[in-house]
Amino acid sequence: MNLLHFLSFQGLWFAAVLGAAAGHAWAGPAALVVHVALHLVGVPAVKRGLELRALALAGLAGLLMDSGLHALGATNYPTSATPFGLCPAWIVALWIGFASLPRYSLGWLRRRPKPAVLLGAVGGPLSYWGGARTGAVALSDPAWISVVALGVQYAVVTPLLLRWMPHGGD
Repeated sequence: MNLLHFLSFQGLWFAAVLGAAAGHAWAGPAALVVHVALHLVGVPAVKRGLELRALALAGLAGLLMDSGLHALGATNYPTSATPFGLCPAWIVALWIGFASLPRYSLGWLRRRPKPAVLLGAVGGPLSYWGGARTGAVALSDPAWISVVALGVQYAVVTPLLLRWMPHGGD
């Protein structure tokens, strides 16, 4: 299940980012529906409501954090409408997908905070850098400001998600 879950998240990432780059911001939320459906297959039926609430809260947290970075000018979404200065729905879809990873794909990091911090500090900015290469997201000028801000954000959030989100043993 771990490999399938990881591949599902990667599919979500590509659908969201490439969809946004092509002006199809709906592709990320649509791919999220498929990813969450697959994700819930391994969740005991009695815990699915809790799982969905946790994913929704993580999406809300991601919305607030990335909207903050957007408001500060660290990120911009040139192909997506961003009403009220909020980050687009496809970014929120990626946050929800990312929050699903502790149950399966990243569960092995649960009790390893230092590698989790490192993964967040490097992986978060790399994900946005990839998005910037497609044109779905624009980083600040100079880009190092965005990279540092994203690195700090994900270095803090990754271990917190690993502790907070339900995991395979729940």
